[in-house]
Amino acid sequence: MEFTPIQTAIIHPGDDLTTAILEGLKDKEIELKDQDILLIASKIVSVAEGRIVELKDVRPSATATALAKQIDLDERQVELILQNADVVYGKVRKALLTLKDNFLIANAGIDKSNSPDGQVILWSINPQEKAEKIRTDILKQTGKHVGIVIVDSRTTPLRHGTSGVALAVAGFKPVKDYRQKKDLFGNSLQITLQNLADDLASGAHVLMGEADERTPVVLARNVPVEFTSEIDHSMAFIAADNCLYMKALKDGSHGRNKKHYHHL
Repeated sequence: MEFTPIQTAIIHPGDDLTTAILEGLKDKEIELKDQDILLIASKIVSVAEGRIVELKDVRPSATATALAKQIDLDERQVELILQNADVVYGKVRKALLTLKDNFLIANAGIDKSNSPDGQVILWSINPQEKAEKIRTDILKQTGKHVGIVIVDSRTTPLRHGTSGVALAVAGFKPVKDYRQKKDLFGNSLQITLQNLADDLASGAHVLMGEADERTPVVLARNVPVEFTSEIDHSMAFIAADNCLYMKALKDGSHGRNKKHYHHL
């Protein structure tokens, strides 16, 4: 595979992302090919959509104010998190663990980085719709059938730092099913599925960075995925009752050390 970082002009509300991406490719002297994949930072999708909030316009509730003091976060940002999260599970300094649009994510995806002082950026209202639109627009303008991934960053339990996550996928199947396939020793795999979209998002995240890189697009080429114009994007999600993390949160499971394992 090849991953190529693509810089674009600064994106503003109302900008056409397809145009900005194609201009970035042109500046890099890259011509799109069929079955290329464009990985796009979720922030520019949100900005183009106008999902920017002025904190001075937010009136925090008493709940948000009290919670903000506990986690050392701007009370107006906490108010927005409470308004946008589907569920709030817990807190640490500077962050709330939330469920948002079927993603377990910090702060409902609301972020202050790479936005002017006094503003925060919310997630796109419908990133899947945006991914499909960009894919269709590129096909109309270039004649090329490409894949699209909208990428954000997330934390992983018990790991420092962020990695990439795919908020939306268009043009290829996001998951590879290994169930019932054989391993090296002939054992049948029982539950293994590989989330190709998240793997690609993490690869792009290496090049996008988290600060002033101004690289909101990555071109991936020669990617071993199954391309198709019709996908079930929900196949990338698992029901909460079958998810190791969500089931534990829902059940209120308490930690046990080794000497308690035999009670499980």
